[in-house]
Amino acid sequence: MAKKTIEATVLVTLDSGKEAPAGTLYATGNDLSFRYAADYVTNPQAFDMFPSMPRSLAPFYFSGLGQFSDSAPDRWGRKVFARSLNRTRVSESEYLFGVNDLTRQGAVRFIIDGKPVAGDEGVPVLANMPELLNTADAVEQNRDVSDISLRRLYRATGSLGGARPKASVFDRNALWLAKFPKPNGDAWDVIGWEAVTLEIARLIGINVPEHRTITVKDANEQHRTVLLIKRFDRKSAPSIEEMERIPYMSAMTALDSTDGEGGDWLDLAEFTRRIGADTVELWRRAMFGAAIGNLDDHLRNHGYLRIGRAWQLAPAFDMNPEPYEADSPDMHQLSLFGDAAITTGKLLSADSLKLFGATRSYADQWLATLRSGLAQTLARASLRRLDAHSINVMAERFNRGMEALA
Repeated sequence: MAKKTIEATVLVTLDSGKEAPAGTLYATGNDLSFRYAADYVTNPQAFDMFPSMPRSLAPFYFSGLGQFSDSAPDRWGRKVFARSLNRTRVSESEYLFGVNDLTRQGAVRFIIDGKPVAGDEGVPVLANMPELLNTADAVEQNRDVSDISLRRLYRATGSLGGARPKASVFDRNALWLAKFPKPNGDAWDVIGWEAVTLEIARLIGINVPEHRTITVKDANEQHRTVLLIKRFDRKSAPSIEEMERIPYMSAMTALDSTDGEGGDWLDLAEFTRRIGADTVELWRRAMFGAAIGNLDDHLRNHGYLRIGRAWQLAPAFDMNPEPYEADSPDMHQLSLFGDAAITTGKLLSADSLKLFGATRSYADQWLATLRSGLAQTLARASLRRLDAHSINVMAERFNRGMEALA
């Protein structure tokens, strides 16, 4: 039987803040194509949706989701969606159009038959957190859970990236990303350490989103820490429906890459420079990541927002330290000049500083700030009440980080 082709009008938020149809997406199973609308091509407020899709009337073809990957679920979302359908095989277009319109990442929307795709799903609020956490636990442990609870979790998960359990919730006139601890499998307090890492990053001058932690009681009466990160692709409003969407693209999309291809700071820095964004901020993030062992720094974990009439770096996110291992070098997902064994020393080389546009005098000045931040980390982890084991397992990582900068 021939697969049905779905036609969806693609809406985007223009530089003026208003939405407009950018074109039509044609989806047939795992194959997609897109054609810009003539009015959008000539609209002075419009922009190329993605760097690899310059405005023209010629069609673009993708095997898989292509440049629309940021609008679809990542590993966690796919797991929840497939579970909610009680199926093991789900097409790429089903994943794409299954995302809750209200929580979809960025400013791309899909309209079919005059209505937003999955546009009446609603968004959970903070009071729903215990149910969301318990359902996420059930999915992680492959336990039975009601269809209603699964659907509620998926409508909150949508196109959020990564493999760890998470959901979007509405609170304080804003959309928040809630990151859950796993019910089992974590050797330390991963969520607690991510909160500490965001705090230290902010202290040393790295742009990070607003965040806070809350305690949620699970089905076993255990108190669990949940990290809430304010979504930076939305403007605050009294209701979720009134929020203005801010265009977003991951570095993977910006560089026309795909999952699993790795990537290099060289390409990321050159693209960032080309669009006129802050390459020195990018260097600070690379340095901080090398100092704390943020090894999972792949291209999906970097992104860009369109503010005004230009793309700029999105706030830093998904930064997580790894314990120090003396018998093996830190191998990062993102390489530096083809070398995945990145150190702060390599990022301080003349070639690296030139790549990121950082002067030697600035680098020397900022190193004092970085050392100060690293020196405070263990104490701040204690203040956040991370358990002794979780602090001890990271102690050598931060001590070594400071020693390398001495």
